[in-house]
Amino acid sequence: MKVGIVCFTLSFVAGGPRLIFGLARSLEKLGHKVIIYAPDFNAAYYKEITHNLDIRIIAPNRPIIWSGQPKNFFDWISRKVRQEKDFVDISKQIAGFMDRDFDVVNIHDFAYRTGYFYKKINPKTKIVWTENAPPFMFLKRGNPLVNILGLAFQFFKELSSSRYFRAIDRVAVLDFFNKRWSEDRGFKDVSVVRAGVDFDKFYSPAKKISPEKSQNLQVRIFALGALNPYRRYDDVVLAVSILRGWGYDASLLVIANNIWQEDKCRNDLVKLVESKNLQPYVDFKFSGVSDEELRRAYRESDVFVQAVYVPPPGNHGWGLVNFEGMAAGLPLVVCETATATEVLRDGENALFVKPRAPKEIAKKIKFLVDHPDKYHAIASAGQELTRKEMSWDRYARETLALFV
Repeated sequence: MKVGIVCFTLSFVAGGPRLIFGLARSLEKLGHKVIIYAPDFNAAYYKEITHNLDIRIIAPNRPIIWSGQPKNFFDWISRKVRQEKDFVDISKQIAGFMDRDFDVVNIHDFAYRTGYFYKKINPKTKIVWTENAPPFMFLKRGNPLVNILGLAFQFFKELSSSRYFRAIDRVAVLDFFNKRWSEDRGFKDVSVVRAGVDFDKFYSPAKKISPEKSQNLQVRIFALGALNPYRRYDDVVLAVSILRGWGYDASLLVIANNIWQEDKCRNDLVKLVESKNLQPYVDFKFSGVSDEELRRAYRESDVFVQAVYVPPPGNHGWGLVNFEGMAAGLPLVVCETATATEVLRDGENALFVKPRAPKEIAKKIKFLVDHPDKYHAIASAGQELTRKEMSWDRYARETLALFV
């Protein structure tokens, strides 16, 4: 089978590109031909996992605006209009550049329009949309005028996207939140396919709290993900402050690549650390790290925390990093609203916390340090779940079933 994969965000240092590269490599191992198309690609961050993959770059007529704070209200409208036009233009460009004989075109997230234009070229091709992040959703803001415009933009997106959606034959999602979102847009054939993890790449034996660390109340916390306010890194920083107030030698590493140009969020985090006098204990990496540095961060940490929270009707997605952390042998402390909790059990293979609850995060970490046996049991169970259920081979085979 010949499969074309289209993604607009290969330049991001995030879970989406890792998912695509893992899928492509696994499909090739199963004997299929795969070509990946994208408007750009950050090869420096993905050398290890993209070796020998066929990745073709079609440069857009102008760079796509993904992020940055608008200067004013009119600039916000201008950016939205430009982004919509750019998405349509690059979708046409990529579809026109692609080989004409694909059996399946697998479009990812924002690239969904490409399927519509490709099907005009080859009507026999099956179009499968991997939708793991809704491309549009209204989130209420504090400004009434912005809310009115947001609702109007949502209506426009629903209307304008309907013709592109009609070209899609099947939809694959990571979780039930995205399944409901897709079904609400009229899709009938929506399948939940859980992502894989490169288990061997991240594997370290399930962690144990050493007697020395337990006696000295020492814990190294790790949080990871592209920088934005919904990551709630401030809650993790506050948890460190609380733990230190309780006498624990807590430190924190945050790898939060600022791909969205969230400079205010970055500055607020730095100010929070300074206000709590935590500079010696909190380390931010706002430019991302290499794969080797990422693996080292997992190895040198004691607890992985995912405090991310998006208020309803939004929702944070799967979080591939949760399972990478568990593959690395770390116990996971995760917000109970994250969709990763669909496959996790609180107190068995992870610890759940309520949204926006720094003290609860601190209590869960304290519990792990105070109970080395439970620490190791949770880390071991999380790692075993990841090993058994989250392989790239399984993800590729289940995705392949949607292609036929």
